[in-house]
This record gives sequence, C-alpha cells and structure tokens, in this order.
Amino acid sequence: MKKTCTTFLLACLMLLGIQNKIYAQISPALSARLQNTLDSVCNKYKIKGTSAAVLIPGVGVWKGANGYSHQNTPITTNMLLGMGSNTKTHIAALLLIMQEKGLISLDDTIGKWIQGYPNISGRITIRQCLNHTSGLHDYMQSEAINDSLLSKPGKLWTKQEILRIAKQPNAAPGGAWDYSNTNYIIAGIIIEEVLQKSAWTAMSEWIFAPHQLNNTFNYGESGSLPVARPWSVVLNGEELEDMTQSPYLNSLFSLATTAGSLITTAEDNVWFWHKLCTKQLFSEQSWKEMTNTVSIGGKHGYGLGIFRYSRLLNGRTLYTHGGTFFGYINENLFDTTSGVAISALTNQDSLNNNGLVATVINALHKVTISYLATGLTENTLPSKINVYPNPANDVINLDEIIEITEVQLMDISGKIVLAVSNQNQLDVSNLPNGLYVLLANNRKENKQYQQRIVVQH
Repeated sequence: MKKTCTTFLLACLMLLGIQNKIYAQISPALSARLQNTLDSVCNKYKIKGTSAAVLIPGVGVWKGANGYSHQNTPITTNMLLGMGSNTKTHIAALLLIMQEKGLISLDDTIGKWIQGYPNISGRITIRQCLNHTSGLHDYMQSEAINDSLLSKPGKLWTKQEILRIAKQPNAAPGGAWDYSNTNYIIAGIIIEEVLQKSAWTAMSEWIFAPHQLNNTFNYGESGSLPVARPWSVVLNGEELEDMTQSPYLNSLFSLATTAGSLITTAEDNVWFWHKLCTKQLFSEQSWKEMTNTVSIGGKHGYGLGIFRYSRLLNGRTLYTHGGTFFGYINENLFDTTSGVAISALTNQDSLNNNGLVATVINALHKVTISYLATGLTENTLPSKINVYPNPANDVINLDEIIEITEVQLMDISGKIVLAVSNQNQLDVSNLPNGLYVLLANNRKENKQYQQRIVVQH
C-alpha cells in the first residue's frame, strides 16, 4: 500500500477513535439508573443472565450486566453471547458494501453462483434473499437436521449441505414476505464466491476493523474472550440445560453460519446499530436500499436484514433485528426519534424475543426517554461553546475561533431537528419556541461541545 493511502487510512481510524472517545462520557447518576433498571427487571422476571448497552447520542454509552453464565460465574460486560439472526443485519450490510464497490448488484440473480440445488431457483435475486421475498423453504424446518443430530451429533455442516436439505419453495420468487434462514445461507455463499474469502474475514476487514468493533466474532473464533454459557429448553422442552455440556452445540452453530452464528458483546452490538442507522457503514443510497421495506403486516416492514416497526415501543418508530439461537436471545433497537440505540443479549432461550423487548428493552428505553426529556441540565460532555444570541429567534452563531465540522440541534424529546456541516451558523427561524441542546463537533481538537439553547420568536 502506498504511503499516502496508509496515512489516509490511519487518519480515518483516528477519527473513528475520536468518536468512540466522545461518546464514552456518561454521568454516574444516569449509569446507576440504567443499572438499577436492568437489575430490577432481570430479577423480577428471573432472567438467568443479561448483558445490555445503551447509546444516547451526545450523552454517552452505558453497559451493564446481571445474572450468571453458570454457577458462581456472573455475566460480565466483556462476555460474548450469541446474537442469532442479528447476524443477518451484518450480512446484509456487507453485501451493500460489496455493491458500492461494484463487485455485485443486489438485483443479480443467484443462479450465477447457486446451481444444482433442485429446490432453489436461479431466478431469485440477491435482494429477494435479503428481504425474504424469495419464497424459499426454511432449512431449519427440515427433518434432516433432527435426524443428523441424533445420528451424528458432532457433525459440522457446510453451506452447500444446508442448501441440499431445503424443501420445495413456499412461493414463487418476488411474492409475499416469508422469513427463511435459507436466504442468508445463499447470501453467505455468494459473498465467499465473489471475494474468495470467508464472509467473516470480509466482515472483519470492511466493518469490524474500520469501526473498532473488536469484540464481534464468528462462533469459535473469539480467542481469549470469555463466552457466556447458553442455556436452552429446546432439547428437553422442560428445563434449562447448559448447552456447553451438549454434544450438539458445535453442530448447531455450523448450521446457523451466515444466518445466525455471530457472537458479540452488548457494547459492540450497540455501536454496530448506532453506526449502521446513522449511515456510517455505507452511503445514504445504501441506507435507502436497506430500509426500503416490504410489508409484514400493519404499518410494519422488513428491508434488507432489518425490521422497521411503526410506533411499536413507547410510541416510537424503530429499526431493529433480534435473534434466537439455542441458549441465546438477542434484541436491539434504534429509536428514529432520539437516535438512541439499545442492545440486550441473554443466555437463555426460554425468554422469547417478544419477552425480551417487553421487559429489558422496554424498561431501558423508558429511562432514555425520561432522561432526554428532563436531564438536559446535566453537563455530560467535555466543553461548552460560545453561542449567540441565546435566546435566539432566527440565526444562532457559534464561536468562530473554534473549527466546527458538524452541528446538531436536539429538542427535549431527544430528536435531532437540525444538522449542518462545516458551518458556524444555524438557522432556527422555523423552529417552535422551546428549549434545545446544541451539539458541535471539532474533529481537529478531538472535542465535542454542548450548549443549551432557547428559541423564542
């Protein structure tokens, strides 16, 4: 690599590091409130173990844990847990990056790479796989899996073997939405055929490393980081069983592969969702494609590896994707009003995804709403900036001595109502009277500033 390219890459990585540092600040009071909320909910509903993280833009990132991995071993925030089908969001993001690089088009038909499987039509497009309109049967519903677990409990599956056990399609390509794990096995094969490397290597190079997501791995590749033990009711149907004592665990993870085999920390996962939904992983156009949804009922939709739920939780519209895998449940949200991101991972699958949303995710989300509405007097950022006039009725001016690269104005609900780049002036003439918080980034000095603003016409 040429020296100029190396310098540019290092500069980009430094900027990413700066952003993480900016968001690392959070008040002890808010941290205690979030931890107390997590403890209360987990204890009330007897959740075995939970790791959670909350990112509030301009305020900070909190991470906390409750419960146990196994006897006498508490869950900690640096433990890895399975994210299940949240893996699909990562795979879809990777394919969008590949499209930006000109390596594929999402409207390519899969027959270019997927051939010789009787129940998989080559006319299906990559896009139809990613938004689950391919009509393909879900291989996880195949009896062949149970037969294999009984006869060869340690068998490690290849993606090609998985495609061979898919039954006849449920519908023709391009029809109604029908969730099928088979779609993301195909996506994984295409990634590896095009790049001539594993999907996980490509993801590490293009997503994890550039964005400092250093604690997300394919199962079995986590090195020295501890993995919380998964507890499942699936195998006996009655009581939680430690899956690490089961001969099936490695086989099951090989079955999940690019449809669900990633493991992560809550902190890494909340950063992924923040960076994804604030369009830091790829371009505005790719984000539009990812969030162009097909109906899944009511006002809700599914895009490319991502759900969009309208007014689902506390009246907010959310982007989300959870995951269920033997012994693990994961749920995530990005609040489109406030920009808050939340991730929660548990090590028991007797608590289903809806249960995790209704308990842990809902409770933590309510804390963020309350904080953003009432906690604006607390200065949790490093510096203040000279802003005038304040109160303002038309234009706000920022201290011109400071080089500002980005300015955002947030209302008391936490919603970003104005945003500009490389300007020291903000037009507030069309905003309603009220209290706002101005957030300004100075990348050159590695600082972020905040100032309360009153708009009064």
